[in-house]
Parts: sequence; C-alpha cells; structure tokens
Amino acid sequence: MRRMILAATIIAGIALLSIPMAEACGDKALRIGRGIRFRRVSHPAAVLIYIPSNFSRATQLQSMLKKVGHKSYAAQGADKLTEALKSGQYDLVIADVAEAAGLENQIQGSSSKPVLVAVVSKGTKAEVTAAQKRYQNVVTNPQSADHYLEAIEQAMRSRVRLLSKKV
Repeated sequence: MRRMILAATIIAGIALLSIPMAEACGDKALRIGRGIRFRRVSHPAAVLIYIPSNFSRATQLQSMLKKVGHKSYAAQGADKLTEALKSGQYDLVIADVAEAAGLENQIQGSSSKPVLVAVVSKGTKAEVTAAQKRYQNVVTNPQSADHYLEAIEQAMRSRVRLLSKKV
C-alpha cells in the first residue's frame, strides 16, 4: 500500500511540474530580476521635455522621470521652450530627432548649456545610425522607459565630465 501511495505521489508531482505555466499580460514584468527598474539615479537631472503637437507620451515620461529622481518640465512649442531655457537651469533637453536639428542653436545659446537627447520614434536603421552619429545621446525605442533612463544617465555622465574639465 505504501508503495502505491509513493508511486502515485511521484507521478502526480511529475505531472504537476510538467504543466506549462499560463502567464497573463504583465506577468513577465513581475518576475524576479526582470521588469521595469525604478531605481534612484546616480546623477539626478533637471530635464526639459520639448513637446511637439504630436507627442502624446509626455505625461507618462514626466511621471516616470519623477519616480526615479529626476526633475522634469515640459515645454510645448518653440515659444515655451525659449521661455523655459531663459528662465530655468536645465541639464538635459529631450526632443524628437526631427525637431532636434532646429533646436540645437537655441539650446546651445542657453545659459545652462543643457545636453540634447534626441528621440528617434519611427526610423529605419540608417536614420537611427545617422542620429547616433550626429547626437551623442539618442533614445532609439521611445516605448521603453529603460531606453530613456540609459540615454539620460549617459548624457549626465558626459555632462559631469565636461563640467569637471572646465573647472
């Protein structure tokens, strides 16, 4: 009798362990060692987000930046960007790559000399490569929070090195 119970237990255990797990949407983000990383950043930045009329993710981006320790501000339109650059001190300006070329002079003319982070929303490999050659800091996947955080961290590291060389 004991042998039969032991055999049944082993067979049931093997059967239960061989059943594939069903995963619902979002379960992958909850696994240990995976998912969205909202850790505090080593170089907190004052980030100015330039919002063209067709950019709909600005509020999500602002809340995500706040969660990790950055201060974020938004400017919609060239007039608001000019106002913000004159009145505030920013470390970074995030703008779409299509808008970035026209904003470079304006950003470099600012007293705080912020670093430009270009966002390539929909581009071919050639366009992404060209953006990476022209701008040091590029977000290639704007749907990923990690891509923004990596580009911002890289830009802040280069900014800190640049400022330490000037002093």
